[in-house]
Amino acid sequence: MNEAPPSPGGRSVLISGGSSGIGLECAALFHAAGDRVHLAARREDRLLEARREIAERRSGTAGVPSTHLCDVADSAQVKLLVRAVIQEEGRLDVLVNSAGLFHVSELLEESEARALEALRVNLLGPFLLLREAAGPAVEADRELHVVNVLSVAALKPFAGCGLYTAGKAGLKGLMDVAREELRGRGIRITNVFPGATATPLWAEGGHDPETMMDPAEVARQIFACCESGKRTLVEELVLRPPGGDL
Repeated sequence: MNEAPPSPGGRSVLISGGSSGIGLECAALFHAAGDRVHLAARREDRLLEARREIAERRSGTAGVPSTHLCDVADSAQVKLLVRAVIQEEGRLDVLVNSAGLFHVSELLEESEARALEALRVNLLGPFLLLREAAGPAVEADRELHVVNVLSVAALKPFAGCGLYTAGKAGLKGLMDVAREELRGRGIRITNVFPGATATPLWAEGGHDPETMMDPAEVARQIFACCESGKRTLVEELVLRPPGGDL
């Protein structure tokens, strides 16, 4: 590498799904550390609300996260997103793949259209972001840390979560291969497997949020992974509520 990775407060950070849940909490932490944060999501109203919320948490502090409309399943939009961030910042240091699509339904009830949508968001999207972000980093001989927010559903079957499991398990395999292919080339890849977390994904599940993990705590663990020294990489991190899976 031409240079050491920047310390907290000097990093360029891109977070997909950054307008809510774990992605929003990650954005707040990186922003609080003084990093330059870019939020990407599909809905402008949620992006603007997320930016306001983060700014309010750090009232009196200069600077707010940048926001970008992007459907991660659209290769053209992903290309423009990553290009815009790199052009503005000169580099991309951390990519957090947090965008995801979740619904509960038995497989025999699923339609082809919904299957394709789930796989495009949960599997194709992170692949596209990895490809667009890692290519310039390797070419410029710079380090990039990619954190993928997966799910314990990638490790253990849960009835009613077939399409979600397929996307997350497929993403685990894809990122495991990417890690091997990119070793020694400055690309660090961490897969995080959270259990039930009190995010909007669970809003209609009827579960007590108190039995779930706090998304802010999950984000703290993700942030800590990005703080590991140059000679250490957290390849996998499994997080569950103390009471176990719901």
